[in-house]
Amino acid sequence: MEAKTMNTAQAEKEQFILDPDHRAEAAASLGPNATNGDKLKALRLAQNMTYTELSRRSGMTTRAIRYMEDNERNMGVEAIQKLSAALGVTTDYFMDDEVFQQELKDEEFYRQVRAKYGSRGVAQAKKIKQQTAALFAGGDLSEHDRLAFIEEMEQVFMELKEEAKEKYNSHKNGK
Repeated sequence: MEAKTMNTAQAEKEQFILDPDHRAEAAASLGPNATNGDKLKALRLAQNMTYTELSRRSGMTTRAIRYMEDNERNMGVEAIQKLSAALGVTTDYFMDDEVFQQELKDEEFYRQVRAKYGSRGVAQAKKIKQQTAALFAGGDLSEHDRLAFIEEMEQVFMELKEEAKEKYNSHKNGK
C-alpha cells in the first residue's frame, strides 16, 4: 500500500509535457463525436504509452484506465485531473474550463451530501439536479441565471434534507 501511495505522490510531482506532434496525431484520429474514452485512448496511443506507463504516471489502476477508454466508466473530475497531468494536456482536452469548473462544484456538493446523507442522498440530489437542468433545455435563461437557480436548488435541497432528518430523529425518539 505504501509503495502505491509513493507512486501516486511521485506521479503528481512529475510534469509531463505533450509533444505537439503527438497531440496532432491523436486529434487526427478522432471523429467529431469522440468521447472522453476515445480521446484518452488516442492520446495514449499517439505517445506509444502502455496502460502500465499511464497507470504509473497517473496513479490510477490499469483496469480503471481500460474501463474509461472502453467507455464503460465515465471520467470524474479527479480522473480527468490525473490523466491530463500524466498525458501532458490541460483538462480542457477532455472538457472546456467552464464545464470543468461546474463539475468541480458539483462534485463538492455531492461530497457534502454524501457526508451528511449517504449514497441515497447523493442519488436524490443527482435526480433533482438532472430534472432541474431539464427545465432549462433550450430555454432563454442566461447562463448566469441558470447557474444561480441551480445553486439555490442545491441550498434548498440541503435545507429540506436537514429538516427531514430532524423530523425523523424527533419522531424516532418519541418527541
